[in-house]
Amino acid sequence: MVNRCIRIAALAMATLIGGCAPDAWKPAPGYDSFLDLISRQCYPDTIGGVLVRELASGQVSAGFLDATSRLYFGKMDARAYRQFVVAFSDNGAATNKAIDCILQHLPADRPRSAGVPGVVPPPSM
Repeated sequence: MVNRCIRIAALAMATLIGGCAPDAWKPAPGYDSFLDLISRQCYPDTIGGVLVRELASGQVSAGFLDATSRLYFGKMDARAYRQFVVAFSDNGAATNKAIDCILQHLPADRPRSAGVPGVVPPPSM
């Protein structure tokens, strides 16, 4: 019975870890700085009525952080990012302005994954 519980717990943990953003378990000072930057530069922009600052802090939506991490680390392009964000919020002018701000501040020389340097091409708009 104990072994079965351990196996179930290990499987659950592997599932949770596998679904996380590329930077979820590694230090990512560049990504953290990017979140800080968009918190400041995209204020008072909103996505679906929620301040970008609140979304970037992780207080509101883990989905936003996951998608933004995937964008930052080159696992999602700008078009897919926009589609994701409007799917969980709205496609209004304020949301699109906020997305434009986030994309505008995305560094061209960001790493491909947390802790691994590499160049990712700038986002296509």
